[in-house]
Amino acid sequence: MMSVTRRDATRGLLAAGACTLLPGSPGAWASDPGIAPLKQSFDPARLPSQDRLWSWIEALNSFGPRLTGSDAHRRSLEFIATELTDIGLQVQRDSYRFRRWHPKRWELSVRETSGSARSVPVSAYFPYSGVTPASGVRAPLVYLGKAPDSFESAAGKIAIVEVDTPDIGWLLRYMMFTCKTPTPDPTADFPDDLSTPLIGGLLKASGIQLSAAGKAGVRGVICVWRGCSEQNALNQYLPFTTPYQDCPALWVGPQSGAQLEAAAKRGAQATLTMEADLDPQALTETLYAVLPGTNAAETIIINTHTDGPNACEENGPAGLLALARYAASLPKEARQRSLVFVFATGHFQMPEVGTQGQSTSAWLRKHPELWDGKQGHAQAVAGLTLEHLGCMEWKDDEQRRHYRATGQLERELVYTTNATMERIYADALRSRTKVRSLTLSPRNKVFIGEGAALYDVGIPSISMCPIPDYLCTAPADGDIGKLDPAFAHQQVTTFAKAMLHMDALPRTALGAPDEQTTNLGGYLLRLALGN
Repeated sequence: MMSVTRRDATRGLLAAGACTLLPGSPGAWASDPGIAPLKQSFDPARLPSQDRLWSWIEALNSFGPRLTGSDAHRRSLEFIATELTDIGLQVQRDSYRFRRWHPKRWELSVRETSGSARSVPVSAYFPYSGVTPASGVRAPLVYLGKAPDSFESAAGKIAIVEVDTPDIGWLLRYMMFTCKTPTPDPTADFPDDLSTPLIGGLLKASGIQLSAAGKAGVRGVICVWRGCSEQNALNQYLPFTTPYQDCPALWVGPQSGAQLEAAAKRGAQATLTMEADLDPQALTETLYAVLPGTNAAETIIINTHTDGPNACEENGPAGLLALARYAASLPKEARQRSLVFVFATGHFQMPEVGTQGQSTSAWLRKHPELWDGKQGHAQAVAGLTLEHLGCMEWKDDEQRRHYRATGQLERELVYTTNATMERIYADALRSRTKVRSLTLSPRNKVFIGEGAALYDVGIPSISMCPIPDYLCTAPADGDIGKLDPAFAHQQVTTFAKAMLHMDALPRTALGAPDEQTTNLGGYLLRLALGN
């Protein structure tokens, strides 16, 4: 995902706008002869069925939230490894040790000056915030509004801090993306009032310096969601981009936030409980497997991550299993390049795992022999990244009071990092009956998702990363009811076709990623993202 801000630096950047059809989109090159003929045409019978794909997604979700290094995460890795072995691939592993924070119990209560007490509904815990005794910490409440530069005024107290869910207006989008092609029509473009808790949870909440608060003597922090409904705020596992901060913190929804603000003004006290275990040497693993082609000097990297809190985040491994099974069913002579399937760990705890970028970046640093083309190493000529398959759209209403299904497919955000990648993707989309796709190029060092790792090292790629409002929720059922099995299967079909197209084209035709564009707003954006 994106980097994160330390302050409310996006204020004033939020308005409405639209993307523009660029040269190289289907509408601009309809008369072009198109992609070169494939060595082997797509055979739908070779791709695992919709039911098989869905069974993998259900199996991954059945383990529960697969947070980095958790028991559920480990069990899901063994499931993936077993499936890869069944395909006939040799599973290889990279191990990482990291400090793991494991939440056990969290709650919040308020005691008035009169002595009356009541419990307060908690939306979620703040990941990797801190730890309290089983009895919690009790202190006066203090309302700070927006996250302050200094927490000194809250020493000895429990601070209340607001976190906005901002609109992603045209100016912010202009600084983050070069928008290309909405498919099937302009309604796949960004709306005027796009908003998601992910942006509040990353751009805003990551800017709350809990470690500084703890050092200033703050007993705990309560983060209040603003600009989204109670239901949309529930169970959001955000932010996931901060290291352990040694200051316990919880999330509450807008209604509880308003009650806490009033209680603070009346001089009430709160008891904040955040029981958790700390394991300084937790183990987590990245899995990868190589399917050889006839030309061992060239590879295609196909990647995703394995850790996440729910059914969509992350079900990319199910998509990779389907692509691996399809490719392995072909005779070796039908595969020009070796295909490298990477199931990376650490996406949901990048700072503690030490990936220094997206989690695939750590794998790339460990295995230059499979991609960098130096000193007899294989050269990766292209890449595919799959994340968040089958998502349907759920949004708040205009008043941001009620969270509901819109009946639409969630917008597929797909980075196509040069004109060839754009054309391959457009060709692979044809015949889809379920599609709501928007292709992008990155701007100003912002690239959402695991595809960023490939882009950063110069591998041209197609990288899908939808961002539904429930992307980071951790409910008991994993929000699996918000996914559409047929949509997921059609997305995987598209990437299977793209895989074949990439393998058929010569290296010179695949090219290199376009240079990332910058603009005058890029300086402000880098300040907002802490870069």
